Amino acid sequence: MNDSSPSILLLDDDPDVGLAAQLLLQRRVAPLQLLRRPAELATALDRCKPALLLLDLNFGPGRSDGAQGMRLLAEVLARPQPPVVVVMTAYAELELAIRALKAGAFDFITKPWDNIRLIATCQEALQKARAGSASAEPVAKLNTAHAKPARSLAVQERAALSQAMAEAEGNLSAAARLLGLSRAALYRRLDKHGL
Repeated sequence: MNDSSPSILLLDDDPDVGLAAQLLLQRRVAPLQLLRRPAELATALDRCKPALLLLDLNFGPGRSDGAQGMRLLAEVLARPQPPVVVVMTAYAELELAIRALKAGAFDFITKPWDNIRLIATCQEALQKARAGSASAEPVAKLNTAHAKPARSLAVQERAALSQAMAEAEGNLSAAARLLGLSRAALYRRLDKHGL
């Protein structure tokens, strides 16, 4: 792959998910390389140096605890100059996605995804990666309070919505109360973020 253009690495054991993402993102966002086995991740990161990693949190049939994906997330983020990581998870695993955000993931995508949302999230993540690589040297001279870029309001709002929905166990009225919103306002925000 061309080192000057940002690239995407996708780790998902479902070949259909990989193909769908590749067909969509290669045309609209950036070159994408597929991986199906977690054991290949470290080698692929060293070889390709992707700007963005799309990381599934569960591997193998029937797995839903996310333990392997969370371990991989921690390993990737501990690397020098790690890629921006967006985790991918099923709707029922929102609590797991929120744990991933707290652990350092940039954002999450629920499967099956909305194409517009996936494209927008990948573009935003690649912008963050470009901003991070452009300022890698000057950041070392800054106060550490400025070293970590703030997440966009949209990402923060989506995370808050997801967390409230997880805490309310999918109960819209309870989630709206947690957020201090009317049900109608919560519906609009959920729709806006594809949740």
